[in-house]
Amino acid sequence: MKILPIFLPQKGCPFKCVYCNQNLITKAAETDLQHIQFLIDQFCQFNYSEDKEIAFYGGTFTNLEEKLIKKLFQIAEPHINANTGIRISTRPDFIFTGQLQKLKTRGLRTVELGIQSFSDKVLAASGRNYSKDTAQSACRIISSCNLALGIQLMPGLPGSDAASIKESITSVLVLKPEFVRIYPTVVLKNTALERWFNSGKYLPLSLEKAVEITAEMIEIFQKNKIKVIKSGLHSDIEKQNIIAGPYHESFGELVRMNLLFKKIIANYPKSKTFVISESDISLFRGFKQKLIKRLKAEYQMETIPVIVDPNISKGNISFTDQTPQQRW
Repeated sequence: MKILPIFLPQKGCPFKCVYCNQNLITKAAETDLQHIQFLIDQFCQFNYSEDKEIAFYGGTFTNLEEKLIKKLFQIAEPHINANTGIRISTRPDFIFTGQLQKLKTRGLRTVELGIQSFSDKVLAASGRNYSKDTAQSACRIISSCNLALGIQLMPGLPGSDAASIKESITSVLVLKPEFVRIYPTVVLKNTALERWFNSGKYLPLSLEKAVEITAEMIEIFQKNKIKVIKSGLHSDIEKQNIIAGPYHESFGELVRMNLLFKKIIANYPKSKTFVISESDISLFRGFKQKLIKRLKAEYQMETIPVIVDPNISKGNISFTDQTPQQRW
């Protein structure tokens, strides 16, 4: 599916959570309706036959002024058809059945909820101003309206620990969303979290720990047929605005590398040749050959015997007795 992201930073949001500086994340501050119309028209024209969604991100869409909601839908509506819909992001404490049903008649297909955690302890410490019960209820309302449900989670928030992460995972498995996004918490400039970090009140996850936690979450969700469509903040956020935390331009690739390593460890019969996808070469050879070094150390090998098979899909790996094409 093609997605057109349109950012409405903090529009409609009644609170400022401890980690939030949405303007830094989205690099936008005002809603330019003419520009939005241009983007939507171009996107729909160039992707006419594709399955696609016009996505309004970055704010609490369901708490926007009614006239702005109406205007945004009016801009999008001429393009709404069987393969074009609208996606919104919002908070779980601003989910209303009647409003969703009305918006659905005008093209709404998907609702992403910025839940961040299903732990009451973490939600309170992060200034989210709603409870686990509220978050779960919002998810059920969206599903009952026959809308696609997306859930955003942020491991590493204040108060987060192994138990709270497990609590969030369990809730997701019960609620069965269509997809999940995982954004390990990063300390941004001009936030309460920055002050807490500077005073020693808050310690973010290390990059290694964030990758490990995210990989574990993805593994569980995938086993339960729940897609994870994004992990880590997008790579074009300006680095000077990141104070601390597990930010990496290729965070998602680091997670994939972790998952691939675990898959190899669980399945590799010694002395066999690795058969890998072309799409996974960068996971082996990139990041200063970290994966290759880990495998050499694990199996006490001088080189890794490899066959690159263009017919194998990304993330899959097999093993063979065939002579390797190359050794890494």
